[in-house]
Amino acid sequence: MASTATLSNQAQEIDLPLVLGRMNFSRDIPRATSNLIDPAKTYRPLEAHEVEIRDARPIRDRLDLDREGFVLLDHNSSVSHLRDAKQLEGVYHDEIGPLIKQITGADVVLPYRAYCQVRLSQRAPGESGDETTRPAGFVHADVTGKTFLEWASYVQQAEGVTVPPYRRVALYNAWRAVSPPPQDFPLALADGFSVKSGKYVVMDNVTGLEGEGPSVETRLALHDRDNKWYYFSNMRANELLLFKTYDSKFNDAQTVMHSSFNDTARHPDAAPRESIEARFFAYWL
Repeated sequence: MASTATLSNQAQEIDLPLVLGRMNFSRDIPRATSNLIDPAKTYRPLEAHEVEIRDARPIRDRLDLDREGFVLLDHNSSVSHLRDAKQLEGVYHDEIGPLIKQITGADVVLPYRAYCQVRLSQRAPGESGDETTRPAGFVHADVTGKTFLEWASYVQQAEGVTVPPYRRVALYNAWRAVSPPPQDFPLALADGFSVKSGKYVVMDNVTGLEGEGPSVETRLALHDRDNKWYYFSNMRANELLLFKTYDSKFNDAQTVMHSSFNDTARHPDAAPRESIEARFFAYWL
């Protein structure tokens, strides 16, 4: 279902296209578990809620990483046609790292090479992956403060770089849709400051991936009608969506929760989504 919504953005009233999407939120439990090694041990009870999701494309030039927590950039990649994460590594990180340094003003930007992910929609012919290779099916944030600091130290060791004492560090997700628009499962993001501090359930993730240790803490969102949700319609391979995963400047006060949502009711012939995501740490000295 599509409609329009009036949004007050930087003191100006803007009519934004609006869609209704169902997304999965955590039930209010003490703690959740995701175990990729032994899925039978996964405990992650979810509940679906219909939310209003505004198309942020008309206001893309007004968005700010230190306010909403995400921006849409024009960016061409020489390797975005590749679908093997191992083939992407190196060149892809080298293309995006300087861009992040430029737009954030950070002094040092390091790639988190242990994570470079290509995702493919479950609607794609012959697709046989799992939740690690499909569009995310629940609302989450990639790390807690604990995991964020552990990774910030790990990435320096992995890159053989010692960052001098710094006053701020942030983790960014560089996300790109590489299938033609419209995609069947677009990515929705919450305005970081519309998510209340502590409005989440911590989930322990047992992945067995290099650099992640025995388990990784992520955050599952609890449903909150006050959250403001956005997506970018008709994303193309020459666009890069950069969003904040964690920032020591704001800690828990700015959380860009995110998830895919099924948009095939509006676009029954939508292309199965293929997307690439990579993570980068930015340090300010």
